[in-house]
Parts: sequence; structure tokens; C-alpha cells
Amino acid sequence: MTTRETLLTKTRWLLVGAASTAVAVAGVSILPATAASSDDVQQQQQPTGNHVVGEPWPADANPPLLYQTHEVRNPRGILFVAGQTPKSPDGKTYVHQWDMPAQIDRNFDQVIEQVRKAGYQPSDITQLRYSTTDEDLFVKYFDRVAARLQKEGIKPTSAAIGVERLAQPGVLLEIEAVAVR
Repeated sequence: MTTRETLLTKTRWLLVGAASTAVAVAGVSILPATAASSDDVQQQQQPTGNHVVGEPWPADANPPLLYQTHEVRNPRGILFVAGQTPKSPDGKTYVHQWDMPAQIDRNFDQVIEQVRKAGYQPSDITQLRYSTTDEDLFVKYFDRVAARLQKEGIKPTSAAIGVERLAQPGVLLEIEAVAVR
């Protein structure tokens, strides 16, 4: 089994390709995604203020942490947070090189800091994009990501993307965010 096949069978993300849609569920082979009727989606949506999340990923945690949709009704602002890599508090040096768990924590700290500086709350985050140079290592420590999502009340749509290289050697993860209020 290739690294990519292993990743697909271990993760809980909806993977959308140019020609097909598939769901990768932890410990299960890839399953075809099924289209839900608008009535099904309506019944599964969970409103929180002007935020409405759709159905969770199949076989997700209880309570769910990852969602297939996140609608914001009557938005008052949209914040795009550039990719955050593990930098020192003064932003001048990279920290935690080659340490995925520490980079997950530091990158989330930075995303949350940027969101709050702009006057948003972590729960306003609707989308997260993870770029990683080591997909297997990211999946190994995904429980750490899930813990941060739950702690901060973030209910994102998300994507994890394998990349060849980030800012410099030793940087394993970058997190981008979109927040809507």
C-alpha cells in the first residue's frame, strides 16, 4: 500500500477530486460519497447564531468536529488568515523544527491570535487548510488537532494537503484559516 493509500484509509476528510468524490474513514476502505437531499441536509444542520453547520464527516468523533458544510447567514465580515508556520512570538525565527505536535500547537496559537486581533472569535472560523510536508505524521497527531478544534469551539470545513516543501526545512505544517462573523 502506498503512503497516499494509507493516508486515505486513515483520515476522516472528504476528498473531492476533479472527476469523483470519495470519503476516507478511519480504519475503513474508501467509500463513495452519497448525495443527500436538501431535506436530509436541512434536518442535519446545527444552527449556532448565524452559523449553520451541515452534516459531520462520516465516522467522525462524538461530538462531531469536522463538517462538510459551514454556512454563515447574514455575514458581517470575512477574515482570511494567511498560512501560519511555527514562528517565535516576535515572528523572527522558526521554532519547533521537525516537531509535528509542537508545530500543531504553535500554528493553532498563531491562528487564534490573528483571529482575536481582528476582533473575531475562534468559533467564527469556518474553514481550515492544513499544508503538510509529512501526511503520515500529520495523521498520527490529528488527535491534537481535534482537541484544539473542540477546545476553541471551531466547527470547520477543512482540507489537508501534502506539499513537497514549506518555508524552510524542518517546517512540517502550515495552517490557513477563514473566519466569518
